[in-house]
Amino acid sequence: MAAPEEPPRCPFDHVDGLGFEPQLRRLLHEEPVARVRLAHGEGPVWIVTRYDDVRSVTTDRRFSRAALVGRDFPRITPKPIAPPGSIFVLDPPEHGRLRAALGRAFAPRPLERMREQTQAVVGDLLGALESVGGPADLMSALAAPLPTRVISQVLGIAPHERDWLKDQAAALKVTDPSHERAAIAAQQALHDYVVALVERRRREPADDLVSTLAAPADGAEQLTEAELVSLVVSLILTGHDNVTNEVGDICFTLLTDQELLARARADLPAVLDELVRYLPYRRGVGTPRVALEDVEIGGRTIREGEIVHVSYIAANQDPDRFPGPEVIDPDRPHVPNLAFGWGTHRCPAEALARMEISVAVGSLLTRFPALRLAVRPQDVEWESRNVNRLPLSLPVVW
Repeated sequence: MAAPEEPPRCPFDHVDGLGFEPQLRRLLHEEPVARVRLAHGEGPVWIVTRYDDVRSVTTDRRFSRAALVGRDFPRITPKPIAPPGSIFVLDPPEHGRLRAALGRAFAPRPLERMREQTQAVVGDLLGALESVGGPADLMSALAAPLPTRVISQVLGIAPHERDWLKDQAAALKVTDPSHERAAIAAQQALHDYVVALVERRRREPADDLVSTLAAPADGAEQLTEAELVSLVVSLILTGHDNVTNEVGDICFTLLTDQELLARARADLPAVLDELVRYLPYRRGVGTPRVALEDVEIGGRTIREGEIVHVSYIAANQDPDRFPGPEVIDPDRPHVPNLAFGWGTHRCPAEALARMEISVAVGSLLTRFPALRLAVRPQDVEWESRNVNRLPLSLPVVW
């Protein structure tokens, strides 16, 4: 009997510009449920790329995140980004308790307050940008500092600690194998910092989200110390890069397409929703799941104990749900895009992230009506050291 064919390696190393990653495109169109090997972790892994199949995996209780704990699962970073015990690797009902706490924290009233904070931060950043004159780098002036300042204000993190905290979160997303020891140290440092922060807020509550989470709502069970630490770590990890990536990628795309830029000035919500669908804000895949029993997905049988990744980026390019997916079309019929995930582990801070993106881009276009790139699009350099896909700098004039 012939030996089974070795699954192909998928390094997901496409880092030039914002085109659909070639390996994901091949999987989506040729093998939408495929066995591959990734750069780190043990053994092969399934990758699911079609929209309907991705939604099936992410809503099926037969796939577990909690079962990942203790396994060296396949991934694209040397160290798993999600630490053990975080909301990213919990299943219901434990996951539901933490999710409900975040739901209260991001309810309409507190979110409106966060909008006011975000608007103030954006105003300060754009004021500083305007005062120095052009050309200026939009990444360092707006896209990079915005989410760090907002999540720090929301969590009550002191200004002098913000850059250090951002560095720890970034260290977990480097793809270079030689970086594993630094990633382990960063994960521990981040955990220790949040433990101390939570202890302070338990003793001395303040007007911030950590204190809100630490105080049980009426009729709600109080979160344990470990659960509270897990939530805060999760918010820090998701509260930095994602918004920076989206704002940077969206600004690059608008400033290289004058027709789309004009449409954004007239109908920003429709353009932003389409760009969030279209733009690949990261490389490869994130945190997978484990099959708890044999499950058929897309005509393939995933055996009990096997590990499954889904690609939200590929699902957002599925022509069965988004006809002409590689065309930016703000007028396409509405289909919920999966940029912030789906199912149990859909990003709990999606509302905050979408609000930050909208405030940042909308304020930028309003304040600088003649904004344009100061370099040729082909001269923009792109991130290649970690999982993020974004411009390293974005020189602009106005």
